[in-house]
Amino acid sequence: MEVKSLVHSGVLIPVYKPVGFKIRFRGQEIALDKDQEEMAVAWVKKLGTEYATDKVFIRNFFHDFGKALGIKGRVKPEDFDFSEIIAWISEEKAKKEAMTKEEKKALAAERKRIREENRQKYGFAYVNGMPMEISNYMVEPASIFMGRGDHPMRGRWKPGVKPEDVTLNLSPDAPVPQPPGGGRWGGVIFDPGSLWVARWKDKLRDKMKYVWLSDTAYIKQVRDIEKFNKAWELEGKIKEVRDHIMTGLESQDPLQRKVATVCYLIDVLKMRVGDEKDEDEADTVGATTLRPEHISIDEEKGEVTFDFLGKDSVRWISTIKPPPIVIQNLKEFIEEGKETVFNGVRSQKVNAYLAEIMPGLTAKVFRTYHASTTTKAYLEKAEVDRDDPAFVKKYHATMANLEAAKVCNHKRKLPKTWEASLKKKEERLRALKEKKVKPEKIKELQLKIKAMKATKDYNLNTSLKNYIDPRVYADWGQRIDFDWKMYYSKSLQRRFAWVEKEINAAGLSGQ
Repeated sequence: MEVKSLVHSGVLIPVYKPVGFKIRFRGQEIALDKDQEEMAVAWVKKLGTEYATDKVFIRNFFHDFGKALGIKGRVKPEDFDFSEIIAWISEEKAKKEAMTKEEKKALAAERKRIREENRQKYGFAYVNGMPMEISNYMVEPASIFMGRGDHPMRGRWKPGVKPEDVTLNLSPDAPVPQPPGGGRWGGVIFDPGSLWVARWKDKLRDKMKYVWLSDTAYIKQVRDIEKFNKAWELEGKIKEVRDHIMTGLESQDPLQRKVATVCYLIDVLKMRVGDEKDEDEADTVGATTLRPEHISIDEEKGEVTFDFLGKDSVRWISTIKPPPIVIQNLKEFIEEGKETVFNGVRSQKVNAYLAEIMPGLTAKVFRTYHASTTTKAYLEKAEVDRDDPAFVKKYHATMANLEAAKVCNHKRKLPKTWEASLKKKEERLRALKEKKVKPEKIKELQLKIKAMKATKDYNLNTSLKNYIDPRVYADWGQRIDFDWKMYYSKSLQRRFAWVEKEINAAGLSGQ
């Protein structure tokens, strides 16, 4: 679907409302300006949490806070007296707790009214005249950067976004909306090939942030279908594509050898391309952005190990035994490479090389292909019958999803509540056994515990949302009498609503 017209009202930018607090620094009173106050309040709200005892978090925050106050040299939490803010937060909490049921109801109703008003104004874009929902029309407010995993920047201050930081994606025929609160937008362009509404640069991490059309938007659903169809096309041509890559590995042209080596790694390691990403994923190291220190070669064993911090600062490590030509190429590129191993190679070159053998093939398609085919292979071999209870079928759906998460290396940091949640389930299992309830109840909980342990280190949602064709689960479900929607969250059911339409259309046509 070609985008010819894109009209919307811009984005909502939250503005901090200052109270007028004062703090003390080494005994001296400081009247805070709006930005300083916002930082101080954010810190006080972290007191009593594990963040306020995290040395990296503390050091990073007070480095930025001291700088904002114009204080030279290192400052520490004990240098400050935040009593006025602490007292205010405590009072606000007490006021909220003292509210009557009617007052709480009235407050909730007012908040709902404001939300709906904002949604009507900012929550929709018109693509070729068709209304389509925007996923999150409010830009992120200024905040303390939390990070995931042991992120080295946790605790740093992330400044708020101003209208002049924001670029809007609007077609030439669209009226340019006024920024909320006044000011001017940073720019207005028309990018019909993408589905973003607004973008700005994260001032802390120097990375672009986007507001996208909702997953339920018709145009996004069309592109999802096209993405998955392309992955199945790759399945039918995978041998030709791999032969094309192997030919390129031995090319006399150094740049083509680099590109082919990147393609090899993307296929074999299921690695991201590096300078491209999915809409809702953070930037991360990938094949084109590998640095010499990320690669270790053991020529005696014929092995290559890749070791670096990937998405969400989770360690990505894998060892392979590639053909000798790959080792030879890597050695050459590492010796030549200063900053990156594949200097001069970007996703555009990779995609152009792949398109030579299969039009429309891009590096991203490989991860979709591997995740979908891996899931399908597991489900085809799963020992489950139509007569098995739904919980057994759901367990196998989870295990198939896990295989895709492993293939895509979707590692995660263990949630803080994981151990307690497991313990609770195990205690409940013991109680059920003592009560001598129906064996089926016990088996259901046993499978939940088994799945919980198996998926401990992996984020299953990323592959389910972005890489596994939902028709794999829908087709399997039809064979074993299992509704695929039982495995998908409500939001993902809305995103993949087209699957149900395809099933109904096939039923009507007698297929």
